[in-house]
Amino acid sequence: PPPPPPPPPPPEKQPTPADGGYVDLETLKSSPPDYVDPSRKEDYLSDADFEAAFKCSRADFKVLKGWKQQNLKKACGLF
Repeated sequence: PPPPPPPPPPPEKQPTPADGGYVDLETLKSSPPDYVDPSRKEDYLSDADFEAAFKCSRADFKVLKGWKQQNLKKACGLF
C-alpha cells in the first residue's frame, strides 16, 4: 500500500507583542488584526509608538488609575 499522506502543516502562529508582533497606531485605530485583544490595543504598540502616542512610558502608564488609562486611550483613539 502507498505510504500515508504527510500531516498538514501547523496553522500559522499569529504574532503577539511577546514575540515582536507590533502593530502601528493607525492600524490599531482603523482595522486591527484579528489577534489583537480590543481591550488591550496599547500592548501591541512598539515602545517608541507607545511613548509617542501616550507621551509617557509603559511603566508610567501601568501605574495610572484605570479611568486615567481609559482617558488616555480615548485621546489616542484606542478605546
